[in-house]
Amino acid sequence: MALKGFNIRRLLKIVLITFGILTLLVMATGWYLNQHWNKLLKQELQGYVTDLSDSLYTIKFQDLHLDVLSGSLVLEKAVMTPDTIIYQRLLNQQRAPSALYTISVDKLALKYFKPWRYFIGKELNAASLTVTGPNIIMEQNATVRDTSMPKTAYQHISAKMKSIFIGKLTLDSTNFKYIFTRKDSSRVIHQFHNLRVRVNDFLIDSLALDDPTRFLYAHNYEIGMKDYMNRTRDSLYWLNVRGIRYDAASRTLHIGRFEIQPRYEKARFQQKNGVQQDRFEVVLNDISLHNLNPRLLLQEQQIWAQRANIKGGSVEVYRDRTLPMPPGNKLGRFPNQLLHKLNVPVSIDTLLADNINLQYLEMSPVTGQSGRINFSHIHGLFSNITNIDSLVAKNRHMVANFDAVFMQSGKLTARFDFALNDNAGHFAVSGALKNMDGKDLNVATQPLGKIEIRSCDIQELLFHIQGDERKATGQVKLRYQHLKIAVLKQDKGEQQFKRKGLASFLANTLIIKDANPLEGEKERTAAVVFQRDIQRSYFHLVWKTLFTGVKDIAGAGNL
Repeated sequence: MALKGFNIRRLLKIVLITFGILTLLVMATGWYLNQHWNKLLKQELQGYVTDLSDSLYTIKFQDLHLDVLSGSLVLEKAVMTPDTIIYQRLLNQQRAPSALYTISVDKLALKYFKPWRYFIGKELNAASLTVTGPNIIMEQNATVRDTSMPKTAYQHISAKMKSIFIGKLTLDSTNFKYIFTRKDSSRVIHQFHNLRVRVNDFLIDSLALDDPTRFLYAHNYEIGMKDYMNRTRDSLYWLNVRGIRYDAASRTLHIGRFEIQPRYEKARFQQKNGVQQDRFEVVLNDISLHNLNPRLLLQEQQIWAQRANIKGGSVEVYRDRTLPMPPGNKLGRFPNQLLHKLNVPVSIDTLLADNINLQYLEMSPVTGQSGRINFSHIHGLFSNITNIDSLVAKNRHMVANFDAVFMQSGKLTARFDFALNDNAGHFAVSGALKNMDGKDLNVATQPLGKIEIRSCDIQELLFHIQGDERKATGQVKLRYQHLKIAVLKQDKGEQQFKRKGLASFLANTLIIKDANPLEGEKERTAAVVFQRDIQRSYFHLVWKTLFTGVKDIAGAGNL
């Protein structure tokens, strides 16, 4: 037993000594390789940049650390700059690239880097590359002529390396400045701060460019930006944009939330202006622009997209009618006219907006109370949103189709047709409202008109209106039953309404027609001509034209 125990202890001792020696050898080898390959990498990195750019770029860095055992490589305080003398020489030879880059980074860290594959097989392979604090300036010049044969990325690196693979490339807190010089020598400058860039499965080799699953050598690029917040030029609103992300593979821009928020509550907002002005509160959720053309957006300030989606939101508009009207007029400010005047060329084939709530509130100068009109669960489909002449020549109409719930109970459908690039702002709108309880209108008729609808079963309202920025004409049909109203009054200094008994009785007996059609009579319709108040909006013209026809049919034209 003693002999057996002695052999076990001796064996353990030999194993431990052997393991210790191997550990020392590995550490020594790792130390040697770290020292040797660190020095070699520092020399090769600078040479690579110079050789691959035909001496156009040079790189400087503060330090480089390679840890062979952990497979990590860290580059600190690196700067890559173009040589302006070399660039001018290439310009004279018509071999200069159209884009120049100046790049600086705080730190560049490769993880799970395989140095033996790099030094022996000339393959750069790493699981991840994280770039911290990059500042990138890209200057692109459309006037530069390059007559040299264009090369792919693989052709650029093939003399030095067989391939480059990065599993996940991350650029954090990126500042990017883009300067584009057009052919007429005018310049466009864009600056983006705190960008987040994610690149998945980045590969440069002899086959990657032809891989249909890859976009610019990667399976995908995602570019995100931290929340954007700024005041509007008139300093009345905050503009907030949240959750900005661009998916390069699908060319889709995502915006999580877009907000226009007043900086002041309703009363103070109106005091700031001193005259009537619409006050907007806008929240739009989950916005996406599909097949967006980034080159035209950045270089030409043109918005080209195949489809846009908005999945939820709300719009509230408030106006204080107790204030004086502002000077001037609103001619030339119909939706189609504003689109035509927009300095940014736009082409969006289709815009789909779903589950939007819209509310309009107005303070009455007579009652001192606010009335409201609201549309809920709006579903809208816009087509041919453009102000580009060549596209307008092919299709001169922008069309919007809507369905919504009007004032809690009415089922509304409407179709708007706008003439594009039309100075007079010609338009047409048709629609139908069905199965509505007329009492739901009291939140508007009482504070704004001092009329209470006691009962009314609106069976169907049909309308077709057409016009321009000066007037509108329309045909209105309204079928209803059991209309009864009350004329209201306010005692001086009081907010509450009281019914005027005699006036209400006379209105219901002598003026109001309680149904359409009346028993034994033909159905009444209205042909309306309405001259626009040029200080009021497009939607006011449509509403007043429709409302005039409804009042005429109900016999309330003089109320």
